[in-house]
Amino acid sequence: MKPGTPLARTAWALLANTVATSLLGMAFWVGATRLYSPEQVGENAALVSAMILLSSLSQLNLSMGIARLLPQVAERRARAEAGTYGLTAGVAVVLTACFLAVVPRMSEGLAFLGQDRLLQAALMVAVILWNIFALQDAVLTSARWPVAVPVENAVFGLIKIGLMVWLANNGHGIFGAWVLAMAVVVLPVNALIFGKVLPARGRPALQPVTTVLPLDDKGRVARYLATDYAAALLSQGSTALLPVLVVAVLGSSANAYFYVAFLISAAVGMLAQSLSTSLIVEGAHDEANVAELTRRSVRRYATLVVPAIAMLVLAAPLVLRPFGPDYVTKGTTLLRLLLAGTVPQGVVALYLGVERVRARLRSVLSIEALSVAAVILGSLAGMRWLGLAGVGLAWLLSQSALAVVVLPRLARVVARDRVEVEVAPDADPAEVMA
Repeated sequence: MKPGTPLARTAWALLANTVATSLLGMAFWVGATRLYSPEQVGENAALVSAMILLSSLSQLNLSMGIARLLPQVAERRARAEAGTYGLTAGVAVVLTACFLAVVPRMSEGLAFLGQDRLLQAALMVAVILWNIFALQDAVLTSARWPVAVPVENAVFGLIKIGLMVWLANNGHGIFGAWVLAMAVVVLPVNALIFGKVLPARGRPALQPVTTVLPLDDKGRVARYLATDYAAALLSQGSTALLPVLVVAVLGSSANAYFYVAFLISAAVGMLAQSLSTSLIVEGAHDEANVAELTRRSVRRYATLVVPAIAMLVLAAPLVLRPFGPDYVTKGTTLLRLLLAGTVPQGVVALYLGVERVRARLRSVLSIEALSVAAVILGSLAGMRWLGLAGVGLAWLLSQSALAVVVLPRLARVVARDRVEVEVAPDADPAEVMA
């Protein structure tokens, strides 16, 4: 990955964002475990997990759609972005209302949510704000303003920590700090986006000469977005849903120990996702060069991310020590298993990035379907037999199996010199660039 290239700038900015948000996130939860009881941490973790799950569903995966399509949009970018905000906010209201009407009655661990109207309103506002938060990062990255992403997320993390300490006497201060910090950051960031980042009307788009996903083919774009959204729905089954399942099956206290380990491993997994996102953005600008872009991304993953993961696996007790001795005792094995699973997970993430550039969403959908089935079924069985360690083992085995499936396909892409993009008028995007 040559210094100074758009791929390198985007990758390094997103990697820096992952590191900064991970460190601040760890500091946030360390403070939470010191200032709040395990039961309070478990309840707040369930609220945050529910917020992220509902946001992931109501975003319609448009953050990935923005990364893939924004480089081809020539006019009315601000109007298009405002439309995505409005659309996802409407979906968020409907989904959150359904969640609040059903889930607290079905889960003893989430029953507390059905008894507090203010908390319910806060959850709905939080989902809408988290949607905007994710979409604004996608815009900054796709418009080649990636340096702004780690800056705004670092500010968010610092404000969130301060508010969490200030609200320590409130049982739901952890979740409250999250919501208030989002509200503070969203306004100035979007003033920057709509005032400067999004091009003025008539400015040429940075689109490739040929593309497998032309914007004037609305049917093809709609199928792409719909299939990608279906894949994203499946993906949430193996990520945001896991803490909700743990609190429902093992209880709030167990979820406190699980959530800390899960947050750490998820942050590490985002390192590979950052490389995948930079590959999607720059691949959208230069689709024919996807093989070379993939080689650079794989090289960076193998030389930087994998050794870092290996070190963290060995240092798992030290990583958990700031959270307290109970977290070390009950979370070390779980954390090691989850971290080990992020290595094959990264291979899968890079492969899915390539397939999104090539508009081969059937492949993405099938991989995500296999993932959710393996992780959820394995975790449900594992936690009943082995407790929290069973969830970690299910995660490691499922991600390893998926990596075995995709690795030969990824290797074939890396081995190519160049991919020529030739799209017939009636071509199926799933067959192009095969």
